[in-house]
Amino acid sequence: MHFQSTTLILAFAMATGLMASPLKEKATNELVELFREDGSDGGQLIYFGHGDNTGTETEALQDRASCSSTAKINCHSKHAARNEVCDKLVTHLQGYSDVAVAGSPRQICYKGESEDDEYCCVSWHNTIPGLTKGDLATYAENIFKQCTSNGISGKTEKVLVHSTCTNVCMSNRGTHC
Repeated sequence: MHFQSTTLILAFAMATGLMASPLKEKATNELVELFREDGSDGGQLIYFGHGDNTGTETEALQDRASCSSTAKINCHSKHAARNEVCDKLVTHLQGYSDVAVAGSPRQICYKGESEDDEYCCVSWHNTIPGLTKGDLATYAENIFKQCTSNGISGKTEKVLVHSTCTNVCMSNRGTHC
């Protein structure tokens, strides 16, 4: 009888313990660090994306029709990146313009050497097949030139990047556009 009571108590404790700690589900919109590479001047480039290739959107025909290669840039005061760090990111994108960006990343962040606002990131909303760093360089440079009052933070919407309609952003945070 003592064996059955102990077994029942142990089984009950295990069952309630499992109910009290549900398994954690991965959020589908979270971006994860995919890989890093050294920058040419001591910083690092960090690529973020959907680790399991989720979140790939297909664009509608009407979205492509309303897209352009130029669009108004909206500057923001939140999430502003340091000008010198963004300058290094833009310089890298321009200097390595023919280098392909794999299909999975959705943002590239330059990590500078400062502790404060050490990141400057260029992000894009949709997966862009055949993307190169040069495809992002023009948009990043335009945001950099226009949004410099208190650091860099800006967004351009519905632009055509390598035949894909998307949004392009630049800021200090490693989260999506």
